[in-house]
Amino acid sequence: MKGLQIERIGPADDFHFSFKGVVDPDGARKLDRLLLKCQGKSARRVRLDFSGVESVSSLGLSVLSRWGKVYEGTDRRIEMNGASAELRASLQSAGAIIYIANAPGSPPASAEAPKPRAAEPDSEKEHAHEKGTHEKGVPGPHTHEKRAHEKSEEPAREAPKPSDAPVGPEMASLQTKLKRKIVEFRNLFEITQALNLAQDLDEVMNLFGLSVMGQFGLERLALFLSDPDKDGHLIPRHVRGFPQHHFQDFVIPWTAFRRFGPDKAFMTLQELETKHTGSDELEALRETGFEWAVLLWVRRDLEGVLFVSGRGGGRKFTEDDRDLLTILAHQGAVAISNARVQRAQEERNLGLVRGMMALIESRDGYAKGSTERVVRYVSAVARLLDYPKEHLKSLVYGAVLRDIGMITVSGLILKNPAHLSEEEWGLIKQHPVRGEQILEEMNFPKEVIAIVLNHHERWGGEGYPNGIRGQEIPLGARIVSLVDAYVAMTSERPYRRALPYEKARQVIAENWGSPFDPSVIEIFLSVLDKIERRSRLRTGQPLTSGSAPAAGTAASPGSAAVTDHAVGAIDPLASGATIPGEGKGPDDSSGTTKSGPAVEANRT
Repeated sequence: MKGLQIERIGPADDFHFSFKGVVDPDGARKLDRLLLKCQGKSARRVRLDFSGVESVSSLGLSVLSRWGKVYEGTDRRIEMNGASAELRASLQSAGAIIYIANAPGSPPASAEAPKPRAAEPDSEKEHAHEKGTHEKGVPGPHTHEKRAHEKSEEPAREAPKPSDAPVGPEMASLQTKLKRKIVEFRNLFEITQALNLAQDLDEVMNLFGLSVMGQFGLERLALFLSDPDKDGHLIPRHVRGFPQHHFQDFVIPWTAFRRFGPDKAFMTLQELETKHTGSDELEALRETGFEWAVLLWVRRDLEGVLFVSGRGGGRKFTEDDRDLLTILAHQGAVAISNARVQRAQEERNLGLVRGMMALIESRDGYAKGSTERVVRYVSAVARLLDYPKEHLKSLVYGAVLRDIGMITVSGLILKNPAHLSEEEWGLIKQHPVRGEQILEEMNFPKEVIAIVLNHHERWGGEGYPNGIRGQEIPLGARIVSLVDAYVAMTSERPYRRALPYEKARQVIAENWGSPFDPSVIEIFLSVLDKIERRSRLRTGQPLTSGSAPAAGTAASPGSAAVTDHAVGAIDPLASGATIPGEGKGPDDSSGTTKSGPAVEANRT
């Protein structure tokens, strides 16, 4: 299904909009922002054309219902065209919404009274009359048989009807209430489902606040959460209907609520009045306009307090409203608690990652600062490749921890400027597996571990530790592999100097499809050029004359940017390093350079 598309019709001051697609949770937020802008521009009439809308989620219904109730009792209104019968029935309580596609005076589908029962056919009347005649004793054929048969059917035929059964308008009212309850519980189910799927704390709070305001037609809302860093006192975390920093530095002591237990959730601010600590803060909230408070309990712990006010038309909360809001608040409290636990875990992981990054760089002075460059390039490439948003953080962690297994390799090997033995090279090639083992013991996400294990695998299958190729290599590992190679080539090493940007770019471009993913190379080169150009402009360096060779195109034999000897002396698998052949020192350039085993990662 396509997302919601909004198109303006006519001039800007006409406030006429056409909708296409589905009003899913994202579409509901778009609709809410649109109506908020219209209200900010004092629109007296907002026209919404829903002819192209395929479906409306419960959150969308809540948004429409809320704005209808906000406009109720004013001279402003919302006109809807093309709304389905089900949508009209769900929004019938929002009096400021007018359905201009309907015939004037026609009631909503849900308010129709039950149709009167059709008259009985003549044959049934005659049959009833015949039965009545026999019951009065009028003789007829088979009289005794019929009487016996009638006695057997008498309990079913003469069952008394309840005298208090609703009829007419009363039945219509009950049907309307029943349909409204069904809609409310369906909304509650879908809101709960959306809250459970949301993982980020800010997303959970935004969804919870929008749902509460839409479901009950509120104009103002403030969510305060307990802060462990402030001894459990409550601080504002999400505010609607006020300026962004309206409650900045506002703190409510948790002791203001200590006389209440988990069995008490919904209350007025008058009930919270106390002579103890916190009374001044609560009085300030009352003066701001808040009327009700909902305590958010998780087990026996107070997770936070939700303050609300501003129901359209001065309406109060009925008993049913209080029950529904309490249920919704409980679901929101659980979702908020889960999101806060997850955020705390992510912050702990981030602290571990930072500590490990410092440990890795402390063992190799040449690697200092390279991690920031890798993360910057990896993040930019991932965004252009539409990398899954929910895995971006794992990708960054994997990029930072790619060489964590190197802590098991001797520093003498890493800093050795000379030839490596096969045994030393074998130790270096074990660092992805060692890194996998370390991160598994620390319960890092599997996406992070996959990047660390596979970031030395190559597109053509010539990498390590498992020699997998192509699409078998996770996309995150393919991105990190390419970026790591470039950063290593352009960084100083104990056995060579850093390569200039142009030469490193040339090497990447010439290795199109082997050892790197062609699609990643194309995106990376565009990112590289933009970042390099911006960096040179910022530092006042002259831009390179002419354009760098296109990806997948080798340099011509007479290329001035990279000589044949220079290109041949660079092994991209070694991130820019080569090992002299037997009998030659590292500085011996006589004859043709013979490449030995590639030395990668922190060794380069």
